[in-house]
Amino acid sequence: MRNHLLIFLPLIVFNGCVNVEWRGGMIPHVELKKEDPSNSQHIVSNSASLREISTQWNQYRGPTRDGHIPNQSVAINWTEKPHTLWKVPAGAGHSSVLLAGQTVYTLEQTGDRETLFARNLANGKEKWKFAQQTKWDDMMSGIGPRSTPTLLDGKLYTLFSNGVLCCIHAKSGKLEWKTKTVDANYEFPEWGISCSPLVWNKLIILNLGGEKSAVRAYSINDGKLFWESDFSGKGVYISSSILNLLGDNHLLAAVEGKVAGLNPNTGKTLWEKPWKIFLNNALITQPIALSKNSFLLAAGYGKGAECWTISRGVNEEYLIETTWKSKNLKAKFSNPVLKDGYLYGLSENLLVCLEASSGVLKWRGNKYGYGRILTSRDKLLILGSSGILSVVDATPDKFSEVFSEQLLGDSRCWNGPALADGYFVAMNGEELACFDWAVR
Repeated sequence: MRNHLLIFLPLIVFNGCVNVEWRGGMIPHVELKKEDPSNSQHIVSNSASLREISTQWNQYRGPTRDGHIPNQSVAINWTEKPHTLWKVPAGAGHSSVLLAGQTVYTLEQTGDRETLFARNLANGKEKWKFAQQTKWDDMMSGIGPRSTPTLLDGKLYTLFSNGVLCCIHAKSGKLEWKTKTVDANYEFPEWGISCSPLVWNKLIILNLGGEKSAVRAYSINDGKLFWESDFSGKGVYISSSILNLLGDNHLLAAVEGKVAGLNPNTGKTLWEKPWKIFLNNALITQPIALSKNSFLLAAGYGKGAECWTISRGVNEEYLIETTWKSKNLKAKFSNPVLKDGYLYGLSENLLVCLEASSGVLKWRGNKYGYGRILTSRDKLLILGSSGILSVVDATPDKFSEVFSEQLLGDSRCWNGPALADGYFVAMNGEELACFDWAVR
C-alpha cells in the first residue's frame, strides 16, 4: 500500500492549492481547494409545515440495521427528484444521518473536535451540540468521525474516534455518562475506529479489535464494562451485528484475517474461521443473514463474496462450510442488501444482482461509485460517492434505473442517508440537506 502512496507523493506536496481525495479504488481524486463550507449560505425553502414523523431512522443502516427502509406514511414518486427543503454547512466525516421526530442528528468534525449535532428537521437550525476534543485524519479516507450514533429510548450512544463512548440525552444534549473503551496500548485501525454501537438487551456492543479482547459489551445504564470477548486480533471496520442462525443468536465479529460468532450474552466464542482479504485483510462490509443457517461475507480487493453455511457436529459444536463463492460481488465498503431472495450490491462501483441461494449473477447495471444502498419495497436507493441519487427497480429480471440526478455537491459522500415518512436527509462532509420526497 505504501508503494501506491509514493507514486502520488508529488501531488500531495501541493496541498496548499489542491485537494487530493482518495476514492474507493485507491485512486486519488485531485481538485482545486474549495472555500470552507462553514462560510457557505444556508438554503431554506418556504415549505409548508412538516408532517408528523411516525417512524425513525435511529441507527447505522436504519431501524433494522440492514439497509431496509420502513414503510412510508406517504406516497413517493421515485421517478422525480425530491423537493429541497433546506441545505446547511456540515463538518467532515463519514458518519451516517439519524432522523427521529422533528430532529436530525449528525456526528461531524468541527475544528479539533468531533461534534454531535441535533438540528431542527424544519430548517436545519441547531438545537444543541455536544463535542469531544478529538480528530481522526488519514490520507486514504480523510478527516472526521466514521462511527454512527445509536438512538434508543431518548438516549444517543455515541462512539468518538478516540474510543470514548458517551451516553447523551437526545432532547437536551446533556452528557449522562462516558467511558473509555480502548486501552492505552490500543492499536488503532489504519483508517480509524469505524464501528457503530449495537444496542442489544441493555448492552452496548463494540467490535473494536484488541490483542486481548476484540469485542466488548458495556452496560446501557452506566457504561461499565459488562463482558469482553476471548476472541482477539487487530481491529477492522465492521460494526457488531446479531444474526439468528440455527435458532440461536450469533454475534458476528471480525478481526484481521478471521471471522467469529460469539455468544452475545457472555462474549464467549461459539466458532471462528479464517477469512483472508488481499492487500489490507480488513473486513469492511457487514455480514448478511441469507437463511436460517447461512450468511454472506463480501469484500473488495479481488476477494468477492462467499456464502457460509452453519451446522452442528456430532459433539454439538458449530461447523462452518462455504456453500458458494462469487467474484461478481466485490463489495469493498458499500453494504449489499437482501431483497426477496436476491442480493443487490456494488461490486467495486458496479451495481449487480445475485441469487442469494446460489451466488448466480442475474444482471450487471450501471456504475454508481462507492455509494450507500437502501431498499424500500420494490426499489433500491443509491446515494453515490459523488452525491448522485439514483433509484433502481429491485427485481432480478433485469436492470432498470428509474431515476438518477445530482442531489448533493460532488464532494466525497460516504455518509449513509435517512428516509422517514417521505423526508430524505443526506450529507457529504460539507453540507447537510433535507428533501421532501412525498408526492406533491
